[in-house]
Amino acid sequence: MRKQTKLAVGLSAAALLAIGATMTSFAARGWTVEGDQWYYYDNNGDYVTDKWKSYNGNYFYLGSDGYMLTNELIEDGNNYYYVDANGAMVKNAWIPVPADDSEEQDVDYRWYYFGSNGKAYKASYKKTINGKKYGFDEEGKMLFGFVDDSNYDILNESDDAILSANRYYGTNDDGALYTGWLLYTDALDATGYDDQYYWFWFNSSGVKFVATEKSDVKKINGKKYTFDQYGVMLHDWKVATLGDEATAAYFSNEDDGSLQKSRWIWDDDDDLVGDGDDHWWYVNKNGYRTLDQVKKINGKYYAFDGNGIMQWGLVWLDKDSAKAEGAKVVDQKDPQDVRESEIYASTDTGYLYFFSNDEEKDGSMKTGANIKIELWDDTYTFGFDKNKGVAYDGVKNNKLYRNGILQTVDDNKYDISWDGQYLLSSNGTVMKPSKSRTYKDANDEYWGVAMSGKVIGPCVDAKTVKAQLDDAE
Repeated sequence: MRKQTKLAVGLSAAALLAIGATMTSFAARGWTVEGDQWYYYDNNGDYVTDKWKSYNGNYFYLGSDGYMLTNELIEDGNNYYYVDANGAMVKNAWIPVPADDSEEQDVDYRWYYFGSNGKAYKASYKKTINGKKYGFDEEGKMLFGFVDDSNYDILNESDDAILSANRYYGTNDDGALYTGWLLYTDALDATGYDDQYYWFWFNSSGVKFVATEKSDVKKINGKKYTFDQYGVMLHDWKVATLGDEATAAYFSNEDDGSLQKSRWIWDDDDDLVGDGDDHWWYVNKNGYRTLDQVKKINGKYYAFDGNGIMQWGLVWLDKDSAKAEGAKVVDQKDPQDVRESEIYASTDTGYLYFFSNDEEKDGSMKTGANIKIELWDDTYTFGFDKNKGVAYDGVKNNKLYRNGILQTVDDNKYDISWDGQYLLSSNGTVMKPSKSRTYKDANDEYWGVAMSGKVIGPCVDAKTVKAQLDDAE
């Protein structure tokens, strides 16, 4: 800090020498010089000690030995003053005073400011000097660094002073009261702090914002931030008080920290769930996680579980609330489980959907009759309703599906479905009923479908099938 020092000229030694003869003519009363020191005699001819004496509008201090002091800090009663090289009281000026043996701070000097009456400012947090605010302790020393709001103490940084301090006054060279954001790059020894650096915020009065029971969120320049009870800006997923309710919200990273809104977040869930994996999340216009629902975002639908994690792959959704009740059916599932397990069956309680296997790049709901999904043993063709996204279950567009999987007979050309209700071709087409048509499979066996829908076969020849078709009528 470059402090402007304006010193009054005062009673100089040369000026006093010029009038020395005059002084001595007053029967040793008033100012006189003896050797290289100035003294002041009272009416009784005694040295004046421990008092101020004026001359030509300036004040000079006679010490306990009677001679005029120069370049010295003076404690007079409850106040502190400073006299310059001429011995004149300093006014309206910054003065650096060398540190003495009692100084607790690791500095060579301490700054004082002496006002218009010559008194040093003291015991104050906000004295305005040249447009800036400064603080002073009870001995008039300018405050710097991290300060305890209760007793004007400068705190020791090794004791995590930033956590207990209420104000910050810069360095000993520039002790102006700090306001706004402060980047703290030293380590914090307290438990739970392991970042490389930390942010704190001080209001226009220089007071650090800290979390209270009422709120741990502060709106700064139009954005919201959250802090702990020591004023450390928090980031990533945090449960913060936003408005009238508390919920987990995302406060960016240690470089920013602002509440994120209406956007996707790719992040791990250590602060929420704890599996350590990265997931997609979506925070709404208020900054809250999207929880336990299917949400339309930019024209596409996405599923989120009760923790707010975007679901992907085959997902079971509750029918009434469209909630992502279960975890995704991962691609290592046995296709038999997908076809037959009641958990994944389309029932009155819920349905199966598909939300893309490309978790990092997409995750949106997929629909259509030709969706390729890799399961445990092979890649299967699935079908999902184009309007609702529900997995096909049963006959759709003359094809048979079971929990979304297109039912085929592979290389057998024709075969009966797993439930015995349909005759299928190799591509999953359901064969229509006929009074006389027969179907020859790859094993040279014959099949037919009666008008009632009953599947006939397998038979050794077409004649037998036709006979049974007639009987079925």
